[in-house]
Amino acid sequence: MHMRLSRRELVQGALSGLIGATPLPAMAQRAMGGGRLVLSRRPAFAVPLPTPFSSSLELDLAAHRQLLRFYRQAGADAVLAVGSTGEMLSITWPEALRLVRSASAVFGPSRTWASLSVGRSVESCRRGAADLHQAGAGLPVVIPGLLAGAGSTEAEAERLLLEVGRGIPGPLGLYESINPFHRTLPAPLLAALAAQGSFQLLKTTQGAPQRMAALVAAVPRGFSILEANTADLFAVLQAGAAGVLDFCAACFPELLAHLCRSWADPKRRSSLQPLCRWIGDTDALLLGSLAFPRGVKAVLAARGLAIQPFSRQAVADLTRDQNAQVQDLVRQFRSLSRDLGITPLL
Repeated sequence: MHMRLSRRELVQGALSGLIGATPLPAMAQRAMGGGRLVLSRRPAFAVPLPTPFSSSLELDLAAHRQLLRFYRQAGADAVLAVGSTGEMLSITWPEALRLVRSASAVFGPSRTWASLSVGRSVESCRRGAADLHQAGAGLPVVIPGLLAGAGSTEAEAERLLLEVGRGIPGPLGLYESINPFHRTLPAPLLAALAAQGSFQLLKTTQGAPQRMAALVAAVPRGFSILEANTADLFAVLQAGAAGVLDFCAACFPELLAHLCRSWADPKRRSSLQPLCRWIGDTDALLLGSLAFPRGVKAVLAARGLAIQPFSRQAVADLTRDQNAQVQDLVRQFRSLSRDLGITPLL
């Protein structure tokens, strides 16, 4: 696939987040120094951006821009830069800001979200959020497991998160990242954070429909909860999840776009259960047997994008069997796309 953006398109994207002939869904409206994050469709999907590296493990910004254009054309509502899929703990903060600027040039600030991978204290969260705003991210995303580590109690985590929220103009997001410490947010804690006002989005890994229903009931209308654990995706969406932010979105965004469009018609929802199961199975494969995050990059390379499965993390190269799994996954995607009437972008 070969995509080019003109200088004018890049400028327009940086200013408004709307680029070229394929418009982005109007997902978020944000005013610097405060504002609301608004999802204009439910469910929506956001892409956890992989970070491409060269063979010398330097940032490959050309491949990064190609990925961004691919996700824009696929109809992604937003992108999350510098997350777990982006290997946030292996990149420097100046590198993270370069990646954010690259994302914002294509998606615009309102649709560029970025993790506070330096957010190990209240003060570093505040400084980092200012850096991200300046780099073009409309939604800095706090990682509770980084701010309040394994030794912190739930009460201490709540105190720290509320202090961060008081010191940064909203909107802010919350990200239940697995690394470096997996801290999930129970409904009462999420309710307290949502009531504070700055926090307006949660990317959760909790997965079970009952937990999703409890989280949705705990927050005010307009607070968005996106699911990353898709093991029971259909039921989780029925329970009120505002959308999806998962590995499958990074590899096969066309399927997530189809899911989000089709969900709007209640008569079509039951037919989406096989697709939801395939997404859940694929996410489990990408996190498990395909050596995350190399597996995500290997799938994208197999689809024809200029990204290689290089990683700074201590993850072994894919074996012959794993590469065969990657090829099989791409074949499954193409077959499923034909069945659903989807034209793959690659």
